[in-house]
Amino acid sequence: MTQRRLEKMNELMKEAVAVLLLQRSKDPRLRLVNVTAVKMTADLKRAVILYSLLGGDGEKAAVQKALDRATGFVRTAVGESLGLKYTPEIKFEFDRNLEYAQHMSELLSSLSQDGAGAEDHDR
Repeated sequence: MTQRRLEKMNELMKEAVAVLLLQRSKDPRLRLVNVTAVKMTADLKRAVILYSLLGGDGEKAAVQKALDRATGFVRTAVGESLGLKYTPEIKFEFDRNLEYAQHMSELLSSLSQDGAGAEDHDR
């Protein structure tokens, strides 16, 4: 499979899962989920769906459990909506990239504030 086709399938699946969780999910916790990326294997047999959400660590655990329970529903619905010959096995994982980016931003901000304070002190 070409890289371009794989990227297209990742994007199609990302959109399908996001719409599914927002519009067809009966669990209100799943409406808080933001699908950030999908990583499918080249043979399209497995897909890792990365997601983010606003909330504390307790909420993350509850949402992960709800997503784990909804995996079969999501897989069936995505297979129907995309018309795939073979629907990939799905695994949901929390996307830590946003937390990491926020942490780095805070570090850079604190460094720039420390640097500005040191310049004022040197004068």
